[in-house]
Amino acid sequence: MANNTRFFDEFSRSIRLAVHTLAPARVVSYDAGNKEADIELLFMTVYKDGSTERYPLIESAICLKHVGALSKDDIVFVGFAERALDNLQKEPFDPDASRLHDIRDAVVLGVIEL
Repeated sequence: MANNTRFFDEFSRSIRLAVHTLAPARVVSYDAGNKEADIELLFMTVYKDGSTERYPLIESAICLKHVGALSKDDIVFVGFAERALDNLQKEPFDPDASRLHDIRDAVVLGVIEL
């Protein structure tokens, strides 16, 4: 394989790995009053040299209404908003445009029954 092809393949892979879409996670704690969960992603970060590292704990992830009560160690499926959810409200709003597909903007979509 040509060096330039290898470069673009690796560059493309690094970009795709930085865009967060959906992932499985484990519930660490659940706040029923606020319908928020602290979760740990089950996927790990993989670096170019092949080493791996756990993602940081995601705190206060929003849980959708239909999800119901969660328990510690439940396995859930989470999605990540296109942009920041910090200013989420019932009217259209201008999100922080600097955060895209970030794990801090996780939303619990449902429970996976294994």
